[in-house]
Amino acid sequence: MINLQRIILLATSVTAVVLFCGCGQKRVESTEAPNPAGAPSVGQQAVLQKDSPSLAGHYLVEKHDCLWTIAGQPRVYGDSFQWPELYKMNRDKIKDPDLIYPKQDLLVQKDISQEEISRARRLAMDTPKYVPHTQPRQTLPVDYF
Repeated sequence: MINLQRIILLATSVTAVVLFCGCGQKRVESTEAPNPAGAPSVGQQAVLQKDSPSLAGHYLVEKHDCLWTIAGQPRVYGDSFQWPELYKMNRDKIKDPDLIYPKQDLLVQKDISQEEISRARRLAMDTPKYVPHTQPRQTLPVDYF
């Protein structure tokens, strides 16, 4: 019975990853010069430890980033399903969670309760499949706040 539950959970997770794979973000071409070989990217350097225990720091969005992939990075949350926390923390900068842009400076809050993590994961799973768009939606498909 436990193995069946694990298989169902894994299948649900894989399905969600496939649905979110496109990340739904508008692709914006960059005119920046490429990084020298082996040099860490701006996004890799961007999450900085701060004195505040509740705020880990900042993440500078790079070309082709989306909230899903940012949240999944080990130095951010290590769990892509926590992307609604990034959106909630940066709602003053992000009008639509599908549309983020290079050079946006996102705050990353690390001191998140288990209840907030569970809620973020539920919201991520409840988010419908991405539908391409270039302008922020007036009404989001889920109430993230």
